[in-house]
Amino acid sequence: MDKLTELKEQAISLSLYNTKDSIETLIHKAEQEEQTYTDFIANIFTGELKYRHDKAQARRVKDAGFPYPKYLKDFDLNFCRAISKKQFKQLSELTWIDGLYNLILSGPPGVGKTHLAIGLGYHACEEGYKVSYSTMQSLVQCLRTEEIDRRSRAKMNRIRKSNLLIIDEVGYLPINPTEGNLFFQLISELQEQTAIVITTNKGFEEWAEFLNDPALATAILDRLSYRCDRIKISGKSYRLENRKSFLNDGKDTSDETV
Repeated sequence: MDKLTELKEQAISLSLYNTKDSIETLIHKAEQEEQTYTDFIANIFTGELKYRHDKAQARRVKDAGFPYPKYLKDFDLNFCRAISKKQFKQLSELTWIDGLYNLILSGPPGVGKTHLAIGLGYHACEEGYKVSYSTMQSLVQCLRTEEIDRRSRAKMNRIRKSNLLIIDEVGYLPINPTEGNLFFQLISELQEQTAIVITTNKGFEEWAEFLNDPALATAILDRLSYRCDRIKISGKSYRLENRKSFLNDGKDTSDETV
């Protein structure tokens, strides 16, 4: 066995997987630049730390369960006038997660609620926070079946250990009393341990309708609102304003009825 192969096997034994893949490049660079032993070892450690950081970040994003990638840098503040640049900066600093503050994003479909919520979630993953994403319907389904379904139980266990929980599409569909009570129990359980972001098309006064219980709606909103900021986003749908079509006859069809 030559020395290089031996070094790679030793790197694997020490779980230095980036070093195993890059050892030849590192050695060649050290020879070309006439690096000191200290610089050579520092480059090994730096590469290994970056590899582990990137891998952990990718794992957090995957485990969060986002339906698709969305980033804060792509959020159009010119389109969404409900959020000032100062507020956007405060949100992106993520200190509200450490303070266990909740964020409720309300408004009609297409105004950027889900984009902002997922963008904050992605950014939180990048900064080392443990994040979970779920639609409301998926969440109540997991709450109903976690005692009998392994996947539901695993998802709920992860949610309960998260620093940030994003609940999307709250109020889009009604839920029954059993689901409402389970949702209340979860919100109560997470109140002092997890920051929550909710997107909803309902105003607070409408929560009693989709929960089918005014008293329960009051109790849930009371817990969510204890430490909370609410951003009400209005305006036209960004998707409709920027919709794409594969049919093109040379005419502008943006104002035509579909």
